[in-house]
Amino acid sequence: MTWSQIIQEYLQDGTDNWLSQLLGVLEWVLWVALIITAAAGAIYAIYVGVKMARAESSDQREEAKKRLINIIVAVVVTIALILFFNLLLPLILDATGVFESAFGDPGAGGESLAVMAKTLLRI
Repeated sequence: MTWSQIIQEYLQDGTDNWLSQLLGVLEWVLWVALIITAAAGAIYAIYVGVKMARAESSDQREEAKKRLINIIVAVVVTIALILFFNLLLPLILDATGVFESAFGDPGAGGESLAVMAKTLLRI
């Protein structure tokens, strides 16, 4: 379930259509940011790896090694956060019934909880 689907499901009267459009654009922007972050991180990691291989002193190698570790950590954290906000957070909010109290939907959560469990079991 995506952000757009959650908003459309719980706000079916169409009064907050702008919110659905905003979240749809935001979801698209986050996927583009994921691609750009992964590509830029990979290119920069290759550059730092080449600098580390060409380093003449151990100090230069240690500096390049520190930068490479920082790059890898930053890219992994960024990708994990984007995936969390795009894939898991909507499922978690629906599964825990966050929208149940606000919109009076007593059946919220069952389907998303099953989908989330299947997704996690496939990993």
